[in-house]
Amino acid sequence: MTPHRSTDDPRAATNGDGVRPLQRLPLEVALVNDYEIIVRGLHAMLEPFSDRIAIVEHDVGGTPQRRADIALFDTFAGRRDAIHRAEQIVKDGLVEHIVLYTWDATDAFLEEAREAGVSAVVLKSMAGADLVDTLERVAQGDDVELSRTEGASGASNREPLSMREREVLAMLALGYRNAEIASELYLSIDTVKTYVRRLFQKLDVNNRTQAALRAGDYGLAPPASRVERLSSERADR
Repeated sequence: MTPHRSTDDPRAATNGDGVRPLQRLPLEVALVNDYEIIVRGLHAMLEPFSDRIAIVEHDVGGTPQRRADIALFDTFAGRRDAIHRAEQIVKDGLVEHIVLYTWDATDAFLEEAREAGVSAVVLKSMAGADLVDTLERVAQGDDVELSRTEGASGASNREPLSMREREVLAMLALGYRNAEIASELYLSIDTVKTYVRRLFQKLDVNNRTQAALRAGDYGLAPPASRVERLSSERADR
């Protein structure tokens, strides 16, 4: 699929040989995730590249409602959920390409993403300029291969919780059990248990309920849209 561009724009016209030149217009990108704090952070990272990337929509909790070249979908706190929503975005047909933005990706995750119609999966260890380069390549129809290097944990010496720990905290607040977290994030149950223990220590709490109550301190209170989808999924089981 090619980027949606008005044919009367001289920069989108073909050259004298009938060959379309390299895309020079800013890509129209919709940012997608359940959490406003995540979407806003992604926007801030892309803002220095406004000559190349035009953010046309912040979609928190749903699917894009207007046309865009790319839906950049941050998988924070929901990889399987992101794939299910990607399938819906494909059906809606409002965006040309879907790119999943994630810390890591198992073979199973990549395969399910491909089956859902996702154009590319990129790692969060990628610098902002490299991410923009990749989005432009996807828009041009290039086949972008994911590096086999696992993404970083997102930890920072200045941050009390790593991004992975924030993911787990967000899911605890949603009422996910360890097995459900493991399935959603494509992790082993033992790995999830390790993250839960770390959270208890860092938050100085003794149980899941106490930890869940702290989610709001990090901008991770359960989004109504996600709670509604989760309730519907559990009712169907």
